[in-house]
Amino acid sequence: MEPIKRALRRHPAGRSLVDVWRELRAMRDGWARGRGPASGSSGWGQPFNGQRVRLATVRALVDAFDPDAIVETGTFLGDTTRFFSGNLLPVYSIEIKMIYHLAAKLAMLRRPDVTLIRGDSVEVLSALAVSRPFQRPLAYLDAHWWSHLPLRGELAQLLQGWDHVAIVIDDCRVPGDQGYGFDTYDGVPLSLDMLNLPASAFAAFPAVPSSEETGARRGTLYVGNGEAAIAALQDLVGTGLLIPAR
Repeated sequence: MEPIKRALRRHPAGRSLVDVWRELRAMRDGWARGRGPASGSSGWGQPFNGQRVRLATVRALVDAFDPDAIVETGTFLGDTTRFFSGNLLPVYSIEIKMIYHLAAKLAMLRRPDVTLIRGDSVEVLSALAVSRPFQRPLAYLDAHWWSHLPLRGELAQLLQGWDHVAIVIDDCRVPGDQGYGFDTYDGVPLSLDMLNLPASAFAAFPAVPSSEETGARRGTLYVGNGEAAIAALQDLVGTGLLIPAR
């Protein structure tokens, strides 16, 4: 991510957004083809970091849970947003950085089912919990790039705001499998232990080992609250895609 951040800081103030977007796309696509610091199996330019097992798991979760909307935090350039689009479900994607929000707008011009929102993810989720445009969301949380970690606040809003919610969290440590990458904040790994989930919630990790995953191989935590979401995750445990958190 850091080379992209440096590239953005280089752009003069008057530079066209289209030019910035094209350069970002070219940089990312070049890395995906093996030309650059994030080359090889990085998963750049693909939904879910190019992780095929995670993609299959999320598809199975959508089928099992039957949400009435998708909520994503951390739009970036919209690669995962694009995956969620076109599934007969409204998609709400939240991005705090203006440049990424505008670049995603260009990428989503012909996708009327996608609503892109610029703002702090915790504040936007709080507003959505009040306006209630949907009742049974599946949330994909990936807004933890910067120094501030909004994850605890995002989870609080989702768990308090909706009776039935299924949540997929990117970049989480998977216990017992160090092949899955994870983020750290102030030296503390992003993990289930730091989240203090309520007793009513059900948590699970990938059952498939990292050696059988593709792309960036980032760790994933799945959380369900409410009978419907918990039942959906338990269905995926039964199929061998997930394993319950201990």
